[in-house]
Amino acid sequence: MNENSAFWTAAREQLNELCVKVGLDRTPDLPSPGIAISAPAGTTLWSSSYALVLLWPCRGGDYVSVEQAAAQGQAWFDEVLVRKERSSPGGLIDGYLVLALPQAPEEDAREKIRRLELSSQVCRKHMIWPSTPADHSHEPGLWQRVADITVLGLPEASAPLISELAWPELDSEAQALWTELSTLGVNGTVLLHERAPNARN
Repeated sequence: MNENSAFWTAAREQLNELCVKVGLDRTPDLPSPGIAISAPAGTTLWSSSYALVLLWPCRGGDYVSVEQAAAQGQAWFDEVLVRKERSSPGGLIDGYLVLALPQAPEEDAREKIRRLELSSQVCRKHMIWPSTPADHSHEPGLWQRVADITVLGLPEASAPLISELAWPELDSEAQALWTELSTLGVNGTVLLHERAPNARN
């Protein structure tokens, strides 16, 4: 594994950008869960009142490395989650363990890795890795699958937020129906259209 924490900077920055959007703040100092597992260089934690996201660097893209990282990260994270839940008045906290692989997983390991991701024991697990020219969505410095992390993968707003409610534009047919509903009520409008389905008064 690359022990230089600078290797994980791009992954951390891309995660941080999405975490900020959903109200998760980066924890400046990692907690000490009091177990005999040391967090690897590059480990980063984000926290809010409802969730924790943990970036945990992984040694390699083979299944053994991923499985070991998942087991260690999950054990470390479990202690952190338990302590957080004990100190939170709301109780349960969702946990998201993000395993950062130094390269794409090996082809023969992908099915087993997928099963690891589907396991919700202790926390939800996601795998990310640096983009390569072989990736369909390749961009230098981009980490693959960051936006797939459940708590972070929210769509961008399609319209600007406004402070006042806006009434939708209605065509003439919709406006006529709305007028009928406003004056006759639902039952009256239904009766009117049952008598004359093609007519409008």
